[in-house]
Amino acid sequence: MKKILKIVATNWVHIPGFLVTLYFSLILFKAVGLEETYDWTQVLFLSIFSIPFVFLTFGLPFLAGLFIALSILDVLAFKFTKLSAKLIVQIQWILIIPPFIYWAFRYDYWAWLTLCCSFLVTQLIREKMVNKVITKSETQNSVAL
Repeated sequence: MKKILKIVATNWVHIPGFLVTLYFSLILFKAVGLEETYDWTQVLFLSIFSIPFVFLTFGLPFLAGLFIALSILDVLAFKFTKLSAKLIVQIQWILIIPPFIYWAFRYDYWAWLTLCCSFLVTQLIREKMVNKVITKSETQNSVAL
């Protein structure tokens, strides 16, 4: 169970990934003309402060739901299956992103699409972290025997 908790703890990697993605998404959207509400000063400088604030206030319910879903999927997948970590994180991505893609098109909020891409990248980074946890756990178990 200790190994599973360490695997669940690797989910922190999504937060910096989402923050960086939102910042660069605003720049991209401004450059291609999708975002006309803000001027370049606001996009480049003020968003450095506003993105974390908005992310942790309005985004908190989404983050909570995401981390609860990922934690449940981690426990189920790593405890009850013998699938590879890479396959597990890819399945998690496939299971979690459909509502966000729907919302992107439904509400014309294109940041959901860039966040889905960011989630895939951070899941692949996380896969390497999970493999380290698994390897370390197996090494400790073999030494203990």
